[in-house]
Amino acid sequence: MKRRWLVWMTGLAALSPLAAMSPGCSQPKPECTVGTALVSPFAAKFTLIDGDEESPCGRKAGTVERVGMQAYNPNENGDQIPDSDKKLVAIQTEEFGGWSRGGATVDPNPDLNPFAVGFFTSIEPDDNEICTVSSLDPAEVVVLPSGEGGAGGEGGAGEGGAGGEGGAGDGGAGGEGGAGGAGDGGAGGAGDGGAGDGGAGGAGDGGAGGGGEPTLEPGSRKLEWRNVRLYVTSANLGNQFEAEVTYSEESCSATYKVVGVWPMVDCQVYGENPDPEGDPLPTGKGDESICQDPLSGISPDLKVKCDPVAFVCVLDSESIPAFKK
Repeated sequence: MKRRWLVWMTGLAALSPLAAMSPGCSQPKPECTVGTALVSPFAAKFTLIDGDEESPCGRKAGTVERVGMQAYNPNENGDQIPDSDKKLVAIQTEEFGGWSRGGATVDPNPDLNPFAVGFFTSIEPDDNEICTVSSLDPAEVVVLPSGEGGAGGEGGAGEGGAGGEGGAGDGGAGGEGGAGGAGDGGAGGAGDGGAGDGGAGGAGDGGAGGGGEPTLEPGSRKLEWRNVRLYVTSANLGNQFEAEVTYSEESCSATYKVVGVWPMVDCQVYGENPDPEGDPLPTGKGDESICQDPLSGISPDLKVKCDPVAFVCVLDSESIPAFKK
């Protein structure tokens, strides 16, 4: 199957080479990080904990969505030198990435970002190997009536932006560096704000796909993430997370518990296509063994299963860490 993935520039922290020098020395903790969207998004399961499941905001209940994350050091002084004492996390869902990259007519106001951004509370995991992002600036997309141009505006994030070197390749939103942006580059370039090339975070090659509905009612869609927790050790570098998120539209809101595993792995069974040049055909059946295969890319330590509806591997737990016994 042909897939379209979220892409961000990666900034995974390197472990100190001193860790392997002496058998008598303990291994230092890695820096807080996340499974990078440069390789794959997370497969994130949404469980409704507050709100009306029958409302438009309750439609995510029980669903699995691609969620891209990227961790990076901010450049707050405009000097192109990342601040090694601080680390940001950008989070973008498949749906919001798809809307911002042409799945809907959206307001180009540079103050609206399709991704959420927040700081790790510490540069290293706590005593339980957990890295926490307590609060994040919300992700918001304002859908416009078809044909309208939207607010736009000069400026943007101002000097510094939210990112390191890089810039957002093709089609990014956010100034020369600015704070936002969906493009093929990802988390790059600090500069003088505005909507143009560059930006921190954003969806990559093809973005999030999506925009599911044929048409969207005009208005704001917002995702407010909080208490994002990742398990980070040298053996499991931010490959599982849990969080709460509130999704809201003009007339409703709903809050979800989200649990995700990285990388996203397709566990559907495919059959032979009569067309020799065509893709294999989905059978509508999942194969649990795919999720347990060490070659899948998922850590063999993790407790995972094949979701019977989405046909991707998900954590078989409502919280982290989720390890096999």
